[in-house]
Amino acid sequence: MRVTNISTKIWLIIMGIIGLFFFTCILSFRSLYNQSIERQYITEFEETILEIENYVETNPQLFLEQLDNINNASMHIQYRVFNNEDLAQQVDLNNLGLTDFQQKVIEDPKVLTILKERDDAQIVQTVRQENRLKAPFILRLYNFEANQQDMLLISFGDLSFLNEMQSSFRDWIAIIIVFYLIIGVWSFYYLRKRLGEPVTELRDIAFDYATNDFSRKAQVRHKDELSQLGLAMNKMARSLETSGAATRQEKELLENIVTSITTGILYYNQDKTLLMSNPSGEEFLENSEQGYLPEDIRVPSFLQKKIEEVISTSEKIHFEHIANDYYYEVYIIPLFDENIESVRGVLVSAQDVTQERRLDTMRIDFINNVSHELRTPLVMIQGYSEAIVDDIAETKEEKQEMAKIIGEESRRMNRMVNEMLDLSRVESGYITLEKTKVNLPQFFNQLFSRFSTMASNGNVALSLDIQPDLETYIMDRDKMDQVFVNLVNNAIRHTIMADREKGQVKIKVYLDVIVDEVLMEVQDNGTGIPEEDIPFVFERFYKADKSRATQRDNRIGTGIGLSLVKNIVEAHEGYAEVKSELGKGSSFIVHMPYIDENEIDIEENK
Repeated sequence: MRVTNISTKIWLIIMGIIGLFFFTCILSFRSLYNQSIERQYITEFEETILEIENYVETNPQLFLEQLDNINNASMHIQYRVFNNEDLAQQVDLNNLGLTDFQQKVIEDPKVLTILKERDDAQIVQTVRQENRLKAPFILRLYNFEANQQDMLLISFGDLSFLNEMQSSFRDWIAIIIVFYLIIGVWSFYYLRKRLGEPVTELRDIAFDYATNDFSRKAQVRHKDELSQLGLAMNKMARSLETSGAATRQEKELLENIVTSITTGILYYNQDKTLLMSNPSGEEFLENSEQGYLPEDIRVPSFLQKKIEEVISTSEKIHFEHIANDYYYEVYIIPLFDENIESVRGVLVSAQDVTQERRLDTMRIDFINNVSHELRTPLVMIQGYSEAIVDDIAETKEEKQEMAKIIGEESRRMNRMVNEMLDLSRVESGYITLEKTKVNLPQFFNQLFSRFSTMASNGNVALSLDIQPDLETYIMDRDKMDQVFVNLVNNAIRHTIMADREKGQVKIKVYLDVIVDEVLMEVQDNGTGIPEEDIPFVFERFYKADKSRATQRDNRIGTGIGLSLVKNIVEAHEGYAEVKSELGKGSSFIVHMPYIDENEIDIEENK
């Protein structure tokens, strides 16, 4: 079983060291007892017995007289004297008047053997007692002569008191072991309380900090190293929380910046796996992807080759890419690892320049159109004026016709210049609306009267349909006149270009109660607008259907009329919409906010 708790490990180490020291001391003491103390007592007993034997040799009679006193004076050595005849008669040795310990010694087979031989001898060994402990003893036989009789001196050295010391020592060992276990249990709980629990608490808090949860704080109860560690962790938590909040704010700011910028951002790693992108980057991929690409890869073939080139050369590259009529300027920048030696990924920056490219194209077309539109009337004005000056026109009627043409071309040039000036003022915000209550039937009928000749010459019928309760509307009459002059003029021209038997241009005015708007719609059954051109018809200088630019009727105009329409309508807090189907016709819808004239009258009267 593997121990992972640090307090348990420390406890086991401490208890192991103490236990090893303790039991080493016990074994050393036992060895000292067995080899030193016991041998020392045996040596002392031998010396004492030898002194008595010498005394017996010199004064046997006196010894016998003082035997009782000698036995009384000696606590652990006893002397017994027998004559050989008495000893020979008592073969069973049960009636020698011996103590229990001496009797057990005498019954030892080795002792019995030397007793039977009755020679001088000495035995040192142990005998088992009732407490199952072996008690050491020393036994010596010494033959001497006293009162003209052969006598036998048996000296008993009783070392059983050492057995009692050993028993007491064992009791102390048991007490010490119990005390050792008590100390072990106490130290275990102490270490767990003072070391294990604080370390566990610090570990759990560290895991919480790893998940950005800084709600828990380490308890500082003492002044030891663990408390100092807890104090350091609390300070670290405050620092991490502060830096984490700053990092989150910076990350949120960066994400918002990356998400809101119009430049497409794509981040690929070395395996060309897409790790991060913003909405503009996703749009770039959608426009560039041909067929299905795996979600975790998502790198078009043209981009894959460029990324491999950047990774191999470690240098950024710049190129232009066209995808589905979209133009992009693409930068691929290598990102290096910490040692700035190898490329860890690339950052792809794709800037959508479609609008700029289209504006450039439209500006070129605009310049060409304006140049053509201005050159044509100028040529005509110059030609007819020279004809008048040179008297080429012979009659007064011819001169008046030429002067009329010069006036029309001058007005045409003036109208184009005014349109460009009006658009410039509107887009710059220098537009002031003078709103009045306008009678819509009168407004549109006057508009139709201006185009009656153009419509009748092109076999186009003009019609007006106004909802009965919408005969008036509050707006800037002159500005809205510009709006519908452009719309009706375009509708009639494209209807004439369609060359239909029954051309039709219709104006409808009605209220959409769902969205609370007044809708003014100009419908025609003319040529229609190509689907790909519809999103751009309200942009400056844009002219749809450039394939028919060679037709004179389609060349008329500068491409700013619908842009002027859009800006004037938006100045009235509305918006313009177009619906068209190529070859069937178009419908331009002006959405204007509904105005309750009764409420306006009430406010004016207050």
